[in-house]
Amino acid sequence: MLGENGTSMDRRGFLGLVGAGVLATTIGGVTGCSSPSAPQTGSALGNGEFAGVLPAHVPVEFGKPDLAGVNGSPAAYLRYPSQLVQAIKDKPGGGGQLTAMTPSFWPVPPGLGQNAYYDAVNSKLGATIKFEQVSGNDYQQKLSAMMAARQVPEIVVMPSFTVPPRFTEGVGTVFTDLTDLLKGDEVRKYPMLANIPTDNWLGCAFNKRLYGVPFPGSPFAETIFYRKDVFERLGVAPPKSAAEFEQLCKKITDPAARQWALGDVFRAMVRMFGGKGDWSRDASGKVVNQLETEAYVEAVSFSRSLCAAGYAHPDYVAGALSGTSKHKELFASGQMLMVQDGVGAWKEALAAQRPSNPSFDMAALPLFNHDGGKPTYPVSTPTSMITMFRKDLPRERVEELLRIVNFAASPIGTQEYHLVNYGTDGTHSTRDAQGEPQLNDLGRKEITLTYGFFAGPPQIITNPAYPDFVKAQHAWYADTYSHQIKPLEFGLKVDEPAEFSKLGKEFQDKTFDIIFGRTPVEDVTKLADEWRRKGGDQLREFHTKVLADAGR
Repeated sequence: MLGENGTSMDRRGFLGLVGAGVLATTIGGVTGCSSPSAPQTGSALGNGEFAGVLPAHVPVEFGKPDLAGVNGSPAAYLRYPSQLVQAIKDKPGGGGQLTAMTPSFWPVPPGLGQNAYYDAVNSKLGATIKFEQVSGNDYQQKLSAMMAARQVPEIVVMPSFTVPPRFTEGVGTVFTDLTDLLKGDEVRKYPMLANIPTDNWLGCAFNKRLYGVPFPGSPFAETIFYRKDVFERLGVAPPKSAAEFEQLCKKITDPAARQWALGDVFRAMVRMFGGKGDWSRDASGKVVNQLETEAYVEAVSFSRSLCAAGYAHPDYVAGALSGTSKHKELFASGQMLMVQDGVGAWKEALAAQRPSNPSFDMAALPLFNHDGGKPTYPVSTPTSMITMFRKDLPRERVEELLRIVNFAASPIGTQEYHLVNYGTDGTHSTRDAQGEPQLNDLGRKEITLTYGFFAGPPQIITNPAYPDFVKAQHAWYADTYSHQIKPLEFGLKVDEPAEFSKLGKEFQDKTFDIIFGRTPVEDVTKLADEWRRKGGDQLREFHTKVLADAGR
């Protein structure tokens, strides 16, 4: 990932979000966390069509990792490379000014003419980029209005979690089709873009054509974290089955000491019981929603039993944590010893807690199956951001923009990566005792993710201040990659009809009413039937057609 020495929102916190890819699990066909209004059409890129649309993957490496990736998992760096390589010899820009819109999750830095960071990067690019930074909370609405008017900047960066309504229908009228410039070996003209793994490009394909360049994310949206330091003090170990998990919860829960085993771990429980993703096929080949599966029923019943036994924090059971970050505070204080969160929260929490509490330690719980067998993890499309170019630009301008985003995608070990993330040595950052660049006051003021949003290198693990974290996360990823399964709709672009937009929230609420004991546990067996009556069968027909159109 990008360097994560924060400016406010802060960069570290936001990267914890984008590093997790698309942070959503579907309940009843619509994402369980907040999502854009569903468009009225669906489209998909079929298995056989990938080769004709997506770029080839041609890995490059400028800084040798201390721990190599395993079966596609991220490589790890225990120290920041001391010698940086100039990866791009010629300036990518043509000397003029161009416009770009990026999301902002932090205070907007000083603008052109008042920002030494902009000056330094623009000098290396050979172009002056004028940024319009829009609040992330307003980004979807702003982009929708601009698309409707067909008035967008030359470069538009769109978070994958803020896709506007009806985007698939309109993308080709507003943004440039990049397929013929990047498909297959064409991408070799842009070596840093060719370094981006194939799956990261999937989120950039709309209407069976390629319209963007990705900022890579993780295929694993979240996991269960546990307080490793507290576990060691209590003499307990991570579980390997549902029975062991329940016994662990019983052993570590101590309300008198204000210590509970759990916060929200429900989605992880669905995976533990063998969930295969939002949509799958049953033994007969019929397309079924997750809510209709035995894995879902068992996960709800099991989660209900944990809450009923008093193992979950009372604020969670009362619904007081929904939509807040309070679960992070309770986890950090030791009141809640296990909770699911985005994978990026691991590094974020260490950075926040270790300076004042050196003994603080957390780890990702190794995956486990309910019966002690081999676990699985249905992965999500690992595209966090999508960078697109305005449709009316001449080919020469589009190629210039591709050279610029190629610069932004330079990996660790290059001068370009260092400049984009840490600015100019001595002006914006200095190396600490471990050799890690640290932003100074000017760096924190001037550097935000602007150029860095244009594209990103493959995900890596690095944090020289905490080598124990680097080794632990590398080991977790290496293990978890071996358990990944690709869901039925992995890589497909599916825009559900708007009439189903409330279905997911309704059945998410009904699910947690059961888990929290507000309605009888027997109601779990009625959820699927009610979902089908209220539109689930029509939604199934829609997804069945999408899958058929994609050749699946």
